[in-house]
Amino acid sequence: MDITTTPAWSAALKSADTISQTTLKDLFAQDSARAETLSVEVLVGEDAMLVDFSKQNVDEHSVQCLIALAEQAGVEQKRNDMFEGVVVNGTEQQPALHTALRGPIETSVNVKGIDVMDEILRVRARVKEFAESVRAGRIVGATGKKFESVINVGIGGSDLGPTLVHEALSTVSHPAIRAHFVANIDPTEVRSALRECNPETTLVVLCSKSFSTSETLSNGRIIAQWITDAIGAKNVSKHFAVVSVFPEKAESAGLPADYEFPMWSWVGGRYSISSAVNLVNVIAFGSSAYDSMLSGMRSMDEHFMTAPLHRNAPVLMGLLNVWNRSILGRETRAMIAYSTALKSFASYVQQLEMESNGKRVTTDGNLVSMPTSPIVWGGVGTNAQHAYMQLLHQGTSIVPADFIGVATTPTHDGVAHDALVANLFAQSQALAFGNASDPHRTLPGNRPSTTLMLSSLSPRTLGALIALYEHSVFVQGCVFGINSFDQWGVELGKKLANEVSAQISTPSQSGGADASTEKLVQWYKTHRSNT
Repeated sequence: MDITTTPAWSAALKSADTISQTTLKDLFAQDSARAETLSVEVLVGEDAMLVDFSKQNVDEHSVQCLIALAEQAGVEQKRNDMFEGVVVNGTEQQPALHTALRGPIETSVNVKGIDVMDEILRVRARVKEFAESVRAGRIVGATGKKFESVINVGIGGSDLGPTLVHEALSTVSHPAIRAHFVANIDPTEVRSALRECNPETTLVVLCSKSFSTSETLSNGRIIAQWITDAIGAKNVSKHFAVVSVFPEKAESAGLPADYEFPMWSWVGGRYSISSAVNLVNVIAFGSSAYDSMLSGMRSMDEHFMTAPLHRNAPVLMGLLNVWNRSILGRETRAMIAYSTALKSFASYVQQLEMESNGKRVTTDGNLVSMPTSPIVWGGVGTNAQHAYMQLLHQGTSIVPADFIGVATTPTHDGVAHDALVANLFAQSQALAFGNASDPHRTLPGNRPSTTLMLSSLSPRTLGALIALYEHSVFVQGCVFGINSFDQWGVELGKKLANEVSAQISTPSQSGGADASTEKLVQWYKTHRSNT
């Protein structure tokens, strides 16, 4: 079904025309309860999350139109199908069961007649047992020394998720073991990490869903050689753990590992943070922190499943993103976390959203009839105020923004933290309401934003935050009519990279590439260093 042919879509377009004739200042003046009715609070254990949508360019009728779109797109049924293990990834004929990865013990999720929760819980227990054994020194390196460092080697979801979690939790809990993250195939990154480690006391976690990712294999081999040079090739496997759908491929790839943890084909890498992909952080922060993070994700899962659409935070977030991108034509969205602990959150959401919804065909293979995923970008406040906020306030493009903040600070610097949060609130206020002055100083206002506040930053609230955005992406995909769970757009570049690598390694000139690529290869071969 093409959602743009429905009465609900026509009504949303008409509502957008009406909204364009008013301002946020007027909308607040007309409705004294606006901030209350357009905010949703989600309880996350003992913590809470507040999502304030009131500074978006919508009124009550607009929201009703968006809810009608969700109903017309079958969001509720598709949501239920996803949680129950129905095939929702049509091009790969797979369910999408990232929600099962954090499911409670009593959950049952059947795939082709098999309850996958049995295996999920078994692997979850193995991850925690292994991590606690490393932390306690029961599992040690080949020379008997306790592991002091762990290097996570992965890219995409196997790096962005673990990196985000480690940065966030390091601000509230001291990691038991130093963690390093290596993703880029650029060897300077892995060499930089190795300079900070001792091969006798370093554990390596290789995360690759297919175990064919060139970046991960290249970095893994560099590290394996580093360990070989120090303590011998026969000892390398004692320092390697593999997380993959195909862990048996490690040995044939020259990367034998004594410790193997499975992934599943029905979980995409960008949705895998609640799996063994998070092993590095279970080691660093302990199994209790891991359990709390899964609990927070479950809290958001339950809210998504049970809250009515008009009070459902992921549903409203997803629909407002459709509103801004597909109806109002706003091509980008800024993500600004007023918390250094969440400095990588924009990068995490970039992959989550743009890899999921950066599609141009519907689930039945037809060209989409509306703009899909926005370009997601951003960083951390207050740094942003001295970089790109000028454009958001006075530039010619209207850029919706998500502001994320935390109510409490783990430090005792309350005055500084108050100033940080004041800046967050002030930026969204200035975007919404602007000010009138001479032409150079006027801020037009009426620029939309969502403000999201966590009562504290903890494993539990971090998990809920991640799940919120996962489900928002899903809702958008339902309305777009696309498959949010495949990523064929990344495959051609990988294939061509292998072909170009063959050209580079060929001593003589070779044809087959386009003229530009051929010229670049030859220039590179002339100027590269072989030292």
